[in-house]
Amino acid sequence: MHEFWTFASLHHGVFSRAEARTYGVSDDQLKRMIARGDAIRIYPSTYRLVMHQETWFARARAATASTNGVISHRGAAALWGIDGFKFGRIELTVDYKKPVTRPNITIHRTRQFDLIDAHELNGLPVTGASRTILDLFAVLQPSHMQLALDAALRMKLVDWPDLRNVLDAHSEHGRDGCGKIRAFLDAVDTSARVPDSRWNRQVASAFFDAGLPEPRLEFEVRRSDGSFVARVDLAYPRHRVAIELDSVRWHHNQKSFEADPRRKNALLLEGWRVLTFTWSDFTNHRDQMIATVRAALDDL
Repeated sequence: MHEFWTFASLHHGVFSRAEARTYGVSDDQLKRMIARGDAIRIYPSTYRLVMHQETWFARARAATASTNGVISHRGAAALWGIDGFKFGRIELTVDYKKPVTRPNITIHRTRQFDLIDAHELNGLPVTGASRTILDLFAVLQPSHMQLALDAALRMKLVDWPDLRNVLDAHSEHGRDGCGKIRAFLDAVDTSARVPDSRWNRQVASAFFDAGLPEPRLEFEVRRSDGSFVARVDLAYPRHRVAIELDSVRWHHNQKSFEADPRRKNALLLEGWRVLTFTWSDFTNHRDQMIATVRAALDDL
């Protein structure tokens, strides 16, 4: 029984009848556990030890154990730690031949279950990182998809060849919607730097949506001899305008307190104007922030 308790503990207290048998728990022993109140039935042939709380992870584990499905889409993104995703409604992908339903759980059926590249994260089966990104394309708006893709690339969960390979594999098997995804990837500049933060991308998008030229992200300013001056959050190189996004997390420490003025001085000496904005500027004074950038670009 020791191996069974260990297995259950590593899987949020949730197990199937078949898993219990694998670890030496007979059907009679399981019935006695239920009669004593040590375990409760969640779904057909799926149980939870009452000593474990009913958390999001326990509910997700029960859903996967009872359907042989995997956590996917936004739930998978949260498990991979992709910025911007939380443990909300559980999303599950199952083989299309399984006509299952679960209350308060979104179930996706796929004819490409063999391509999910399942991993186990935090005791839960989850779609592989590249498959997760592919699935997100089907449920997110383009702007949100760009943020998710940035985060996955920044974390090195995926790279551009990974995404192309997973897209090609699914296209060969006839997945609907691959044309839309391919068009998105074809339009992306894969040589561009991935922004250091979600905020950088959001600000760049806000400028573009307001009719400003699209800024360069994580731009390296160099002198005429090629020597490095500084890397800035956003830049309009033709206008020699640099934009720095000042966050408490990255800039309010002794190292940044001393380095930031030196960087700005070096940029000024090279003929660059430096505009600095805070999170409050972006959230509470966005129109003013955009007007300031527009004035700097117009002042040639």
